[in-house]
Amino acid sequence: MSVLFKHSLPALVALMAGCAPAYNWREVRPADPAVAVMLPGKPSSLTQRVRLDGLDLPMSMTGAQAEGIAFTVACAALPAAQADAATRERVLAAMRSGMTRNIAGTEERAEPVEVSLVDAAGVARGRATGLRVVVNGTVKARPTRLLAAPARQSRSARPCPTSRHASSPTPCA
Repeated sequence: MSVLFKHSLPALVALMAGCAPAYNWREVRPADPAVAVMLPGKPSSLTQRVRLDGLDLPMSMTGAQAEGIAFTVACAALPAAQADAATRERVLAAMRSGMTRNIAGTEERAEPVEVSLVDAAGVARGRATGLRVVVNGTVKARPTRLLAAPARQSRSARPCPTSRHASSPTPCA
């Protein structure tokens, strides 16, 4: 089964305020899929069905807020019969489009990134390719900047990855 990942993170602000008391960083392991990320506070989780590229998929989302900034990881698993590379790319594009639409935004830039995969013991297990996306828009009439790094990884390819710090997106494995 292939899994898709979206990680929305205002990285610049996180780097500038990473040591502030409001940022109580902790490792969080959402129940499904098996992934670990660092979030700056007590997380909340939700699973709902979403329609991406014509597919009705369950998407699990876990996030936390600190100083008015939302940090979120969302994962959607493709059924094995639809886990081919072309479908993954189309679903990731639909996820990216949905993120932009959610903040009535426009994409400022998109650039490829390599993401390190680290298992629960802290051992490097490989790399995955992602795309760092910057979108400017509005939420509740306030200017909003979204930084995301959608990535994909085959569930059978690697053990559960762990993000070592909040600015590194972690694909679901």
